[in-house]
This record gives sequence, C-alpha cells and structure tokens, in this order.
Amino acid sequence: MSKENNNQENKCNELYTLLTTGWIDIEKSLPESGKCVLIYSKNGGVAEGCFKNPGFFWEQWRWNATLTDEVTHWMELPKPPTCS
Repeated sequence: MSKENNNQENKCNELYTLLTTGWIDIEKSLPESGKCVLIYSKNGGVAEGCFKNPGFFWEQWRWNATLTDEVTHWMELPKPPTCS
C-alpha cells in the first residue's frame, strides 16, 4: 500500500472514530444555546444545527435529514482539515 493510500485510510479511520465515539446523550448534557453542533435523531439521521434556549428546541441547518423533533444526541463539530 502506498504512503498516500495509507494516509487516506488513517484519515477515514480517524473520522469514523470521531463520529462513533463523541456523541453526548441530551439527557446528560446539552450544548450551549446557539452553538453550532452535530445533532443525531432516534431514526439515525445526522445534521448540523443548534440547541435554542429559551424555548428548549433544536434548530437544524444545511443537511437534508429532517430530525429536529427527535434529537437524542449531539456532538461538537470536528476541527476543519488543514492544508499541507
């Protein structure tokens, strides 16, 4: 396997690990009101959005999955990639 392919595989593995281990149950903790996070619904949809308080509701942006009424977990957005 080439060094470039190995680096790509490592990046994919890191992203998979991040997306499968960083979820926070909304019963345990909520993000800061208005802070952009990833949100996860009980039907398996993932989107970008934020928690709004006062009002205690979720707002969703930019992804096609509609899930704001069924949010069960959230996580911080990953750091953006760096150019090398």
